[in-house]
Formats: sequence, structure tokens, C-alpha cells
Amino acid sequence: MNAAISPLATAITVLMASFNGPATAYAAPAEEGAYHVNILDYGSDKAPVDRTGVADDSAALTKAIAAANVHTSVGKPACVYIPAGRYRIVAPPPSFAFAGCVMGDGSSQTFIDIDPTFSGDLFTWSEAWTVTTPGPRIVGLTVQGSEVATQMQNAFVFFDRNDDVFMEDVAVNHLHGRALYSGITKHKQQAYMRDSHLISLHFFNDGAPEVPVVEFSSEGLDAKTDATNEIRMSLVDIYGAAGPSFVIRNNGVGTVRDITLSGLRIEGLQQKEYGPSMGDLLRIGDPIMTGNVNNVRLTDVELINPDEGYCGLRMTAPSGYAAPYQITFQGFVGGGNPFGQGLCINAGRTSVFRLSGIYTLGTNVVIGPRASQIVLDGGGQEAHWTYSIDPTSRDGVRFPSLSVTPGPP
Repeated sequence: MNAAISPLATAITVLMASFNGPATAYAAPAEEGAYHVNILDYGSDKAPVDRTGVADDSAALTKAIAAANVHTSVGKPACVYIPAGRYRIVAPPPSFAFAGCVMGDGSSQTFIDIDPTFSGDLFTWSEAWTVTTPGPRIVGLTVQGSEVATQMQNAFVFFDRNDDVFMEDVAVNHLHGRALYSGITKHKQQAYMRDSHLISLHFFNDGAPEVPVVEFSSEGLDAKTDATNEIRMSLVDIYGAAGPSFVIRNNGVGTVRDITLSGLRIEGLQQKEYGPSMGDLLRIGDPIMTGNVNNVRLTDVELINPDEGYCGLRMTAPSGYAAPYQITFQGFVGGGNPFGQGLCINAGRTSVFRLSGIYTLGTNVVIGPRASQIVLDGGGQEAHWTYSIDPTSRDGVRFPSLSVTPGPP
């Protein structure tokens, strides 16, 4: 315990004791200024915390988060520390108060096994934007779901407003639901994430039909409200999603903007006998949600094996509403079994796509009637791509390496 805050530390020690926990020999990794709550302290003599994944550790996780919330509720940073091991969770724990954090010993060491009967959200935050503490932190752990689960299960959910979120070395595998979800209301009438950094994330066989693995969105009908912005995300792998892999959309009146993705690799299922990936690999905008999305920058992106009926990258918007704009993309679309289409611009403007290649069994480039000021730069390969360009958009598409727009006049 941090001796520098002895009056508060004494009070918290007494309160934590009521949550059942003798001190253990396990020490959390040092983190300057943060108070650490070790989950191993929240078992009992009759039912110690199990680190083998057999017994139900839900009660210990609930008590640990409650103890951390005591600290963060008075404006002090606190982390729930989960040492190396496997921890079976059957029931959802409480939400973190303000900017609580959770940390393990690494994604290859700390495993949280979600029981197939689990229903709901694992780790959640709401209104985590207080200026007195750092934002939410999630570091060094794996959430392991089950292929036989039928209930909706979400790993990391950010309700309402959340700022300064940091994630690093996190994996989510075989989860029947969202691995990462932000921008939905729960207690307030606005929801968004801002000023956040997410690094080295791995999501394997997650999602569900029509349920993205990763979703950034916003909600709020007040014209003065903000929206999701200033997100930096790098070194992210998504494989074998059961639905859409990665979606950026907006269900509010503010503008979702200034999102930078680098080193993003999304791969659909290679073999159709294992089941389809029932969604686009990357989608910007939404055919139903009316909020605008702009200024999304994507570099070093690989979109592998889009499934039949879906696209590697799709831009879209409802008819009559603003299309996504100022989208820049640098990367590749292809794979060993790319049954779907490559780049699909159902609605979009003022955007640049620099592609080192497109190889899909479906049409490589599909551009609908609501596209303008679109630049497609394939470094001279564009003449070999296949196209479906709506006649009304032909004058709005430019190919720097070609003198004539490909496709029928």
C-alpha cells in the first residue's frame, strides 16, 4: 500500500477488509501513483481465488472492482491486478467507477475465462473522464470466451463519455459478442470516446451476426454535444469474425472524426466449411445511422479474405445524409480465398485510396451513385482491376496512373 497517502490508505485498508481479504505474497507490478487491488486478496479461507479456471471467481472479481471503486470515487487512481493464471467468470461484475483500471501479467499469462452461461458485459466504464486521475487502463490480459456460448457477451464496453482510454497487450478470443465497444448511452444522453490510445490488440473468432468485433460510435441528440474523436489505434489483428469485424459509425448529431489506425490486419475465415464471416471487414459509416464520420486515416492496413456478399472496406451512409469524407487509406485487399468484393464506396467523397493491390473473387472496386472526389491510386495496377462504377459517379473518380476511367462509358 502506498505510504505517501497514509490517512486515506488506512481508511481504505479497513474498508477493503470488509470485502474479505487477507494480504497475499503476490505483488502487483509497480505503477507510479496507482493503488493496486489484487484479486487474490478477495477469496476466503473456504473458497480461495482459483487460478486454474475451474472454480467460479465471479465473487472475487466483484469485490476487487468494488474495492478499487472506493479509491477512484475519491479521485485517486486504482488498478485491479489479476496475476498470471486462469480465472473463470460466470456473472458480470460491477462497472468501474470513473477511471478504474485492470491489469494482468501479460496476454500470454493472465486469462479470464468467460463461462458459456455468462450474459452481459465483462468490464465496463461510464463517465470515465475525471481530470483528477488518468483515464481507464486495460493492460496485459486475455479474455477467453467459448464457442458454445449463445448469450450475448461483451468484453470491454465504454458507456456514455470516456476520455484518455489506454489499452495495450490485450486479446479477446472466441467471444460471442463485441471485444471492444464504445459510444453507447447508459446513464447519460450522450456517449463518445476521446483522446485515447489502443496498442497491440488481438481479437480471434469474436463477434456475432450483425454484431461487430470492434465498434466506435457516438450517441447524442443535443447539437452542443461532442462525438468520438482523437482515437489512435495501432498493431491490431482481427481474425475470423462471426459478423462485421471493425465498424466506425455515428448515431448522434456530433461528428465522429480524427481516428487514426495503423498496422491494422483483418482476416476473414479462409474456409467456407468453417462458417462464413457474415460481415464487411472494415466499415466506415452506416446504412441506417445518420451521424457523419470524417477524417479517418488508415495506414499499413491489410484486409484479407472478405466473404461472399461483403467487402474488404465499405463506406456508406443513409440516403439523404452526409457521406463519410476525408477518408485516407493505404494498404492491401486480398488473400487466399477472398470470395467477396474489395473496395465498396456506397457513399463517400473527398477521399484517397492508395492500394498496393486488390485481389478479390468478387468485383475489386464497387462505386455507387453517391461518390465524388474519389482518388484511386494503385501505382499502375488499376487497369487490371475489375470495376462496377455507377455512371453518375464516373466523373467523380480519378485514377492518377490512368488517362481513362476504367469500366463501360
